[in-house]
Amino acid sequence: MKKIIWSVFSTVFFSFGLPADSLPIPPLLEGGNLEMEIREGMLTLPFGTSRTLGFNGDYLGPTIRVSEGDDIAFTIINTLREDTTVHWHGLHVPAEYDGGPRQVIKAGEAWKPRITIDQPAATLWYHPHLMGKTAEHVYRGLAGMFIIDDDYSRSLSLPRDYGVNDIPLILQDRDIDRSGRFAYRPSMPDIMHGYLGNRLLVNGAHEPELRLEKGTYRFRILNGSNSSVFRISFSDQSEFTVFASDGGFLPRSVRTSQLVISPGERYEILYDFTEEGTGGLTVETWGGAVFDRALSFSVGSGTGSFYGHPESLVYAPVSPEADHIRRNFTMETGMMGRFTINGKSMDMGRIDFRLEKDTDEVWTVVNVPAGMMAVPHSFHVHDVQFSVLSLNGEPPPPLLGGPKDTILLWPGDRYEIGLSFRDYTGIYMYHCHMLEHEDAGMMGQFEIEEKYTP
Repeated sequence: MKKIIWSVFSTVFFSFGLPADSLPIPPLLEGGNLEMEIREGMLTLPFGTSRTLGFNGDYLGPTIRVSEGDDIAFTIINTLREDTTVHWHGLHVPAEYDGGPRQVIKAGEAWKPRITIDQPAATLWYHPHLMGKTAEHVYRGLAGMFIIDDDYSRSLSLPRDYGVNDIPLILQDRDIDRSGRFAYRPSMPDIMHGYLGNRLLVNGAHEPELRLEKGTYRFRILNGSNSSVFRISFSDQSEFTVFASDGGFLPRSVRTSQLVISPGERYEILYDFTEEGTGGLTVETWGGAVFDRALSFSVGSGTGSFYGHPESLVYAPVSPEADHIRRNFTMETGMMGRFTINGKSMDMGRIDFRLEKDTDEVWTVVNVPAGMMAVPHSFHVHDVQFSVLSLNGEPPPPLLGGPKDTILLWPGDRYEIGLSFRDYTGIYMYHCHMLEHEDAGMMGQFEIEEKYTP
């Protein structure tokens, strides 16, 4: 992956001298019948109190945990005074239950999707996807994790005690104004470059502390920000093991001291805390902010469990047949906030292409730089996990070797990805997951048909 140039300037922080709050752990939501209520709320941070949105609470939502093969009946109640949706990001799901802009939940109404979990273990997430309002609804707090387990994942010797040694980390930057609140008020530069924040929240808290015993810990990391690309490292620059990406396990784990993650991406890592003391997680942003102690660690004298770090894992990549269909996608940023894919902005009345169920395809996705409009994009495809076949004409780096549903494209980047469309028919989306770009039109629709003749 090309070198990332990070600004030497960091965000100026308020200094409150307050003790760190404990890291909030979203509650688990499990079972065959799951109910969530979309609510207005208030979130109090050290700077002030902001109006927010949440699922079953004031901000964010519970972690949904299911197993492969489960049949889940959801009841999603929208108590807001406006419409929204709930999209299951990364989930292989029938089109009518995808939760995209076609599955609107009207204000005061309920949506009742029924979903059979038919994919391997993975860390996914859920968030709104309302046409033109996705960025605002996510920014105000509508997001949560979605964990799938399967027999293979349960057979591995990995930390799995949720909230104890299996820790969800939802990273989001927020722009705190002089009144100490955050609100969604993007300017034209914010739309062009993304709505970037001057503070970082972890699970809805500012600079929280995680108190631990010595042992091995599993962190499920989600970049839940609107547009910020994060580079994550431990404060002492020590190495950790990355063993899973968006859609599940990597074929081989990766040892690294830093991790770049764009909006919508997820990674799972293992880290051994071997000594009593303190440390932290550092998060740098493409926009130039440096959050030195985004999350603090306090390791006590007790000892928990240590686990070996797996080197190889089971992952079956998509290997398209020789006669696969090829498609090209160019992501372009134009003047006056015009964002297009293949020269077109999103139109709900237009299907951009059709394909036949149970076929494999290879898509080439390019971020076309346009002078001063050269900005990063991220590309997300609904319903499928895909394989990265190449990046800029070379084999993908190890961190891109697993199942993906979202990829980061720096200006000029060119990906080839292999996709397999199975089981379902209907209309799905592909789009930039920098949410200001998505809302400004960088999105398209494709339809899977039982039989299709071009």
